[in-house]
Amino acid sequence: MSFTIKDVTDEQGYLNSLGKKRTAEVKRDARIGEAEAERDAGVREAQAMREKMAARAEAETAIADAQRKFQMQQAQFEAEINTERARAELAGELQRAKTRQDIRKEVMEVEVVARRKQIEIEEKEILRRAKELEATVKKPAEAERYVRRPNEAGGAAGTADSLRCTHRARLSSLPRTQLSA
Repeated sequence: MSFTIKDVTDEQGYLNSLGKKRTAEVKRDARIGEAEAERDAGVREAQAMREKMAARAEAETAIADAQRKFQMQQAQFEAEINTERARAELAGELQRAKTRQDIRKEVMEVEVVARRKQIEIEEKEILRRAKELEATVKKPAEAERYVRRPNEAGGAAGTADSLRCTHRARLSSLPRTQLSA
């Protein structure tokens, strides 16, 4: 058989008083522990929030730095592209200018050659006219003078010589193509 005590009481309430002190101490320790736990939790929460904000700021700084570097690199690439494009345009313009200059030079050379040929033709024409003049005017005049001189001196020998000179003068005045035909 066993007995179980369910409730113990005294008339003065001493037993109750003994338990109240210990209950109050436990309640007090519980409140202190709860307050300290809340304080520690608040401190840890604030520290975690600071770390979170520092990490966020660091990440945003890294993102901004990466974007700035990207934009600078992009601007540098665009500047290089524009420089090369301008260089290519200038090279093209320079090449066109050189080509125009070469064309002008060639045209000038053609004009010089054409003038030289024209001068050669004019010089040949002058020589041809001089020969034609000599053949048509001078030699017949000389032959006629030569013919008159022997006739004045008299004799058949003078007439034969004058005829030969006249014939030679006429032959020399004819163009060479007529002589060979």
